[in-house]
Parts: sequence; C-alpha cells; structure tokens
Amino acid sequence: MSTLHRDGRISGREDRMPEVILDYNATKGGVDNLDKLLACYSCQRRTLRWPLVIIFNILDVSAYNAFSIWMAINPDWNQRKLQRYLFLEELGKALVTPHIQRRQHVPRTPASPAIVRTMVETPAVPPA
Repeated sequence: MSTLHRDGRISGREDRMPEVILDYNATKGGVDNLDKLLACYSCQRRTLRWPLVIIFNILDVSAYNAFSIWMAINPDWNQRKLQRYLFLEELGKALVTPHIQRRQHVPRTPASPAIVRTMVETPAVPPA
C-alpha cells in the first residue's frame, strides 16, 4: 500500500474503491501533465545505459523549469504558438555558442570550420 494508507480502507462510495486509489487519482495530474509536456520536445534517445536515461530526463525537466521561470518573468515574450520550441532553440544556442566559437579557432579536421560556419549561419526550421 503506502505509508499514508496502512489499513486498506474502502471508500463509502457506490463503487467501493480503496482510499489509496482515490487519493492517487486525485493527485496524479501534475506528473502526468509534465510527462505530456515533455513528450513534445524531448532530448530522450534510445539507450541501454540507465545513467543516460536519468541525464536525459534531468535535461528535459530542467529545460521545462527554465521555460516556466522565463515565462513568469517575461509573460509578453513571443506570444506565438511555438514559443516553447523557440525558447528551447535559443537555450540550446546559448549553451553551445561558446563551445562552437572555441572549435572554430581550433578545428580537429579540415571540414570542421565549414561545418561550424553552416551551423551558425543556417536558421533552424520548426517541426511541422
């Protein structure tokens, strides 16, 4: 059962459901809603390494928390349909730009500077 429901009481309702089920159903909404929101734009990948699964989930939740804080501070920012997508795109660019600039000056292969230039110059297209 749970630490809150030790005795397995049944509700007085007509369907006679256990109270632990009723309490769970009444409070499960937050996690389910977050899972739905994270499913739209996620960094999750198929992997057999469980630490990566945890890291991907931490990244997804952290990005959503950053978006929530940003929208609380700047409610007028980009009132379009794809505002979370655009926020994640800007967040990703802000996180990788210093590394890209360092790589542009110290490339590993002859093709690296050209790849970096195309990444910096090409605007991303939102998914349909």
